[in-house]
Amino acid sequence: MSLRQSMAGLHTWGGLLPSWLLFVIFFAGSIACFDKELERWMRPAVHEPAGHSLSLDQVRDILLAKAPDAHAIWIRPPSEREPFFWAGYEPADESEFVRLALDPATGEVMPETVGGLFFFTLHYDLNAGMIGMYIVAIAAMFMLVALISGIIIHRRIFKDFFTLRPDANGQRAWLDAHNLFGVVGLPFHLLIAYTGLAIFVVFYMPAAIQQAYKGNAEEFFRDVMGAYEREDVKRPAPPAASLDALVAEAHRHWGGNETGWLSVHHPGDEAAVVDIRRYNRSQIVDFQWTLSFDAASGELLHEQKPYSAGYASYAWLTNLHMAQFGGQIVRALYLLLGLMGCAMLVSGLQVWLRKREARGGYGIGLVRALNGAVVGGLPVASLALLYGNRLIPADMAARGSAETWVFVGAWLLVAVWAVLRRNSGKVARDVLLALAVLALGLPLLNALVTPQGSLLTTLGRGDWDLAGIDLVLLFSGVVCALAARRLSLPQVEKAPRRRRLVEESA
Repeated sequence: MSLRQSMAGLHTWGGLLPSWLLFVIFFAGSIACFDKELERWMRPAVHEPAGHSLSLDQVRDILLAKAPDAHAIWIRPPSEREPFFWAGYEPADESEFVRLALDPATGEVMPETVGGLFFFTLHYDLNAGMIGMYIVAIAAMFMLVALISGIIIHRRIFKDFFTLRPDANGQRAWLDAHNLFGVVGLPFHLLIAYTGLAIFVVFYMPAAIQQAYKGNAEEFFRDVMGAYEREDVKRPAPPAASLDALVAEAHRHWGGNETGWLSVHHPGDEAAVVDIRRYNRSQIVDFQWTLSFDAASGELLHEQKPYSAGYASYAWLTNLHMAQFGGQIVRALYLLLGLMGCAMLVSGLQVWLRKREARGGYGIGLVRALNGAVVGGLPVASLALLYGNRLIPADMAARGSAETWVFVGAWLLVAVWAVLRRNSGKVARDVLLALAVLALGLPLLNALVTPQGSLLTTLGRGDWDLAGIDLVLLFSGVVCALAARRLSLPQVEKAPRRRRLVEESA
């Protein structure tokens, strides 16, 4: 067996088996490029742009009123993409971090929602914690193998870029599409797969850190980032200095006015420390330039040094993966290339299916069912989540969990439908119809429930971050409706092109 034949088998099976999982990772990661815009869309209280009158000192008081013995508190001021306060605290027993979104004018906690963070988390750990992170890592390694084996078996990779025959028979057309999406997105897909693995390498291979730092990974990161830490002394804290004044001092120090996260460690202790981080997304590597102040006297205790070469390289790979630099153009490009990755996976699955349908074989029904359940189910469930966000009462307890159950319930319904109808040949049409109805109806529901965030209103005030979401939904709905209509038409099996030419010339 030649190398290319070996690689062809590896590409087929190494690509097929994790394809459904990779589709989930790619789809969620593509949406997560605009997670902050989606977060705002899912919080109607901040649809209308307004300045914030709340001071940082007031936010600190709000947090300490909720958790007077907190181990630490965190605050992130409003920004252009997220015009509200993110705040949170670590309880005294250092249990689970409590995260809150505060109204920028009143300081009240806004209604709970899973927000855009849901898709970000789904992308990197499937919302399953460390186990999910390992599963995603295995899928990423499969993807690297599939990409490299795909390069080896495609001798005519440049020619494949210009080859697309949508009028060819089904398998040929799907193979052309698979090659086209694979070739166009190849550098991006290699980049994403490799950097995705590199980001969490300390979790996948922790032996060196565990040995050198006696199991204390946090100390490792403090060392490589040049962070400052001061232990508490178990004595009551004197009156605290103004956080607003310390932030103004930090701006003077580093010559800018963009503030990232602020944190106050052991705020009730005499040795409390305020960390203020700079926020700079103009470059790929965001050196946070953290300043540490004594929380009572305001004395500057420590200034973070520039990252070492090793950590700067790690930060460069991390930020290159997460697309938090370069503005909306870079994020839009990542979104497009991510969806191209989804298209590559779907077309690859169709090639496998058409081949087996032509010659028979095992597993055809299972692949059909998984295609409908995953490729169709995830987009439907994502739209259902947004419907849940608009329809679930704002004052409902555990509202974020309710949104998640809407997502899971919708996905299960589609999965059951796909399994029951796997041999009908109508699952794709049914799913596309459902997607068209849901996508076209969501902007209408949005206008009825939140008039201040309707498409006409956001277009009128030039709020493209919100308007863009409704416009993308409308565009997606139209595309799905056209595709469903095409699948509803009688399918005519076309003869090979050479035979058609002979018949036409006869």
